[in-house]
Amino acid sequence: MARERSDSSELYRAPRLYDIAFGFRDIEAECRGLLRLAARHGVPRVRSVLELACGPAHHLRTFAARGIRCHGIDLSADMLAYARRLCRRDRVAVTFQRADMRHFSTRRRCDLAICLFDSYAHCVTDEDAVAALRCAGRTLRPGGLMVVEFTHPAEYFRRGSARTVERWTQRDARLAVRATFRLTRPDPIDETILASLTLRPMIAGRNGAAPRPLKMRWRQRMWLRGSFANVVAASGCFEIVGWYGDLDRLVPLDMRAQAWRMLAVLRKLPRGAGKGR
Repeated sequence: MARERSDSSELYRAPRLYDIAFGFRDIEAECRGLLRLAARHGVPRVRSVLELACGPAHHLRTFAARGIRCHGIDLSADMLAYARRLCRRDRVAVTFQRADMRHFSTRRRCDLAICLFDSYAHCVTDEDAVAALRCAGRTLRPGGLMVVEFTHPAEYFRRGSARTVERWTQRDARLAVRATFRLTRPDPIDETILASLTLRPMIAGRNGAAPRPLKMRWRQRMWLRGSFANVVAASGCFEIVGWYGDLDRLVPLDMRAQAWRMLAVLRKLPRGAGKGR
């Protein structure tokens, strides 16, 4: 859930706590899934990757270790500084740029653009969403792909069993973090929902005092398949070539429990094939 827009940036000023809390993702498996998706949809050899709202840049570091050229964009200076430290630790080369996903430019051209962990939901309006797609589209080579990850729509309506949990605890060698994440106050007219996240460190800090909890609330878009298809068409940059319910195993997008998230795969349109070019 890397930040692009938010009512509060407090949480992103503590990137290590954020990183511990969301350390449950299998980054290696997800990167393999992204490469399988790329091969399935016409890019058998990914040589360069751009990530929007990259946060700690775990996926980019994993790709860079494979020899893939990587570039990350994020709005948080603290998160980017943390990502650079992790790159130095792992001895991998990733370039970074502090920018808003709706308003950035780079001369770099890539084979694959990714926007994961529902970061695209920070694009609350259609105008924001189209702007982000057009910026990403300008970075892609002809035939390049973009993968966007969303919350599964069933989570907004609580149809069937919940696909995610609201409370969990993650640990590293020195610290445990208890996280609480909720989606409340859905607005069916604006198609938005209020997200809240609280991170509570569970052991004393170095000075002997328990670190205070970090809290953040923000309104995000409830992206459904149809509404996203509309902004993709409006962007004039992409066509949708696939929908999936998981990244690790590439399951179809449906209402089964195995489909616990929603992933869209976009292919860049040839020059002049759509609007906004």
